[in-house]
Amino acid sequence: MRIFSDIVPRLSRLTETHSNLRDVGNLRLGLVGCGAIAQWHAQALQHASRTQVTACIDVSQTNAQKLADLTGGQPCASIDEALAIGVDALAIMVPHHLHEELVTQALEAGVHVALEKPMAPTLDACERILATAARHSDRVFMLTENAQYWPEVVMAQQLIADGAIGDIVTARSWHNFGITKEFYPSDDSWRFQQAAAGGGVALDTGSHWMRPLRMILGEIDEVVGVTGRLWQKMEGESLVRSLCRFQSGVVASFDVILATGAVGLQPHFQFTGTKGEIVISALGEVRLFDGKEWQGTVVGNGNYMDSYQGVWKDFEAAILDGTPLAADARYSLGEVAAANAIIRSAETKRWEKVW
Repeated sequence: MRIFSDIVPRLSRLTETHSNLRDVGNLRLGLVGCGAIAQWHAQALQHASRTQVTACIDVSQTNAQKLADLTGGQPCASIDEALAIGVDALAIMVPHHLHEELVTQALEAGVHVALEKPMAPTLDACERILATAARHSDRVFMLTENAQYWPEVVMAQQLIADGAIGDIVTARSWHNFGITKEFYPSDDSWRFQQAAAGGGVALDTGSHWMRPLRMILGEIDEVVGVTGRLWQKMEGESLVRSLCRFQSGVVASFDVILATGAVGLQPHFQFTGTKGEIVISALGEVRLFDGKEWQGTVVGNGNYMDSYQGVWKDFEAAILDGTPLAADARYSLGEVAAANAIIRSAETKRWEKVW
């Protein structure tokens, strides 16, 4: 596919060093791919005080201009144009099957990279990307899984670490959402295509609901699941119902559905412990059930979209201050491995090891 074949033609001219960037004190960022998710990131970048979007790069002039109007960056048809403007880092937000090629080119050219999830559709491709990043360890390579910074999840994680509900007994992760024009603009959207997306909802949207389980419960040992295709035009699965057994022995449910109709506001997450429960609602409410009030106590409210602000604050701090990322890029392989294991389980109809 040529959809982004000329986005990164020659990155080798980018030569600014990490130390020089710290002296300047401001991160010049180029956005590669100006589709729907780039719009969300652009909104969050308005709160990143030390990052300036200088280039918006897309083969679609309309998309590039739309993002440029939002960010103040200059629309570009290629990375060559962005180089003339000046960029220190690239945010790569393109279809999944293009990640390996573009990340490799960017890292070898000497720029920092923030890559949208998943790192790649297969673990082999992920390992090749990580090997390239290791050869260029003076550059920051970040996987932008925003759920790592999801305010409600971070609240729940701290409450559980403080012993608010005792030892975890089980948990539930649930996401039911419908087709949106911004992410599925037409019947030939790349997210419907197996070759471009690498799978369905388990690998794509599901990662946002898998990461919080891993943050709080640890690593997954094995999974068992079923999948379905509610949308015939989507080559990958649009329904996942599964159980995940963690290395601790705790079992949690993980369900993701790309719905064909209206959906109800079921809780996103439910964590059950020996002393109580924590429930995270679809509207951002964190409610603690510890026996004091039968309806529980609201201990905080968050906003999913604020998690994107966390992504960019972490990225700029890693580059400008040298602080470690909240989660290194390799950690994201847990979502890819779990999604792939769920797909295998649906085929074999038995528990499958994640690793």
